[in-house]
Amino acid sequence: MTTERSSSGSQHPKRLVFAPGDIQGPNDGGQDIHNIKSAAAHLAEDISRSDTSTPTSVMQQELVSHPARAHQFVINPPLTIAQLHPTNPLHQFHRWFQDPRIPRSSAPETCTLATASLPSGRVSARMLYFKELDERGWVIYSNWGSKEGKGHQIFGSGFAVSADGRTPGDIHETAALNEGNRWAALTFLWSLVERQVRIEGLVEPVSREESELYWRTRERGSQIGAWASWQSKVMWSAEPDTLPPPEELGHADYDDGRKELEARVKEMEARFADVDEIPLPPFWGGIRVVPESVEFWQGRASRLHDRFRYVRVGQTDHAAENFKWRIERLSP
Repeated sequence: MTTERSSSGSQHPKRLVFAPGDIQGPNDGGQDIHNIKSAAAHLAEDISRSDTSTPTSVMQQELVSHPARAHQFVINPPLTIAQLHPTNPLHQFHRWFQDPRIPRSSAPETCTLATASLPSGRVSARMLYFKELDERGWVIYSNWGSKEGKGHQIFGSGFAVSADGRTPGDIHETAALNEGNRWAALTFLWSLVERQVRIEGLVEPVSREESELYWRTRERGSQIGAWASWQSKVMWSAEPDTLPPPEELGHADYDDGRKELEARVKEMEARFADVDEIPLPPFWGGIRVVPESVEFWQGRASRLHDRFRYVRVGQTDHAAENFKWRIERLSP
């Protein structure tokens, strides 16, 4: 790895990207902002390309002398407690999710699901679509049969799809969660309206009936794909310095593992050729993230953002309609 050495002798990795948003600030007025941004962008690119730039180099000193500012959050009026739902963060989420300024084409249901392995504590995250919001929490449907990743983390090592596609149980059985880590977090970011929602809570499987209902809404090709995919299984790999030359990689017949997946799809198509309704796989279905805390973030100028958090108080085994919430304002 290429490193840069500072005047103090310490080293840090060579920069590939430097302050991409901070060099595209709005006009302060009275200055040639176009020239300022162009100069700052040029300098930032030079820093990324240079093998010798250091924190005290001429380039960096010139960069920080430019008054170009980072993007400022100015779309919304101040967020106050008066604008929040007084008793229920799920209802508050619904308000924000239905904001008419967010086009449906931007897929506002996109979220990041973060989970962690036990006992290592290693965290992983992935982008998913949430499909349902009810009075108890956020529901996500997916393939949970991976030996690594979210399936392994939530349901434990004892629940994983074997080489022949079999599973030791059904994810809709609560017992499937006994070996895994039920803690998870969801994050929604709606950049167009400068808002973010963070949810932390415990995972529970939805009922098989709920999963069946959503499964029936999926097109047949997606159902075949769910059966065909042994999610996160390594289908191809290349050890260091063993990758063929580019001209060979670009050849139409070069197989980088995709053919195995396509063969699986054909196998499942043949398997279900005479079946009108493809059955729900035991490793596929819905989980619900039941919130312990929900934070609503709204951007403000000078990074003095508004942050309000709902924290569930009292017993955790109450029915959803009996959840009680403490509301807190957090420092930005």
